[in-house]
Amino acid sequence: MQKRMLVMTVATVVLMISAAGQAYANDPFPNIPDSCQGTLSLRNSYGTGVKLGEKLVQAAWAKINDCDQIEQFLTIVEDNVGRLTLPPNASAGVACRYAGTTDGVFNILDALYGTCSDQCFLDGEFAGKLAAEVYCELSIALGGLGPDDEFLRGPVQVCGLNFEIACDTTFISESMSYAQPGPPGQPPLMCEPYTQGEYSPIWDLARNNQCAYSPEPAPVNPSPPEGT
Repeated sequence: MQKRMLVMTVATVVLMISAAGQAYANDPFPNIPDSCQGTLSLRNSYGTGVKLGEKLVQAAWAKINDCDQIEQFLTIVEDNVGRLTLPPNASAGVACRYAGTTDGVFNILDALYGTCSDQCFLDGEFAGKLAAEVYCELSIALGGLGPDDEFLRGPVQVCGLNFEIACDTTFISESMSYAQPGPPGQPPLMCEPYTQGEYSPIWDLARNNQCAYSPEPAPVNPSPPEGT
């Protein structure tokens, strides 16, 4: 790859992010999922997560700051986010903070996209893997998601068809093999049960809404899966 200089300075990026924040002054979290809007406490938990996710990406870019090292940059972001896990039986507040962290990651990745105008800044494999990890962490911690548990919001209209395909296939393979360490002496906690059977439509909706250009709305007056 031919060496390219950044098309925007870091200072310009900061100004761009600041301007985006001012645009949302009336509603600092316009993309907050419905599951986190019930109370002020849930909104605050989500907001705390958003700020954390944004800081994780900003810190990673500060280490790289080079359009020729996008893969290394995304690896740092993935490692930083991968250290965040949900405990079993997580509360709604903890789940909202976790979902907010993911949204914060995507917020800054979207803002940084213009710094490397001739590259696909956010690739499908990265987005699919991160989305699958979030889906699995939430599913395992909450004992499965219901059709109305809209905790996830992924990037859309990024990088064309190749992004969609890479994101889709990575989400499928990652979520079907994802596992958390189980309690001492117990087998790992697998995500696979939450990708099939009664959870299959929820898993499929999450995959589509993380990777496709046309997210589908949650069903109206949904019925939760049996046993939840």
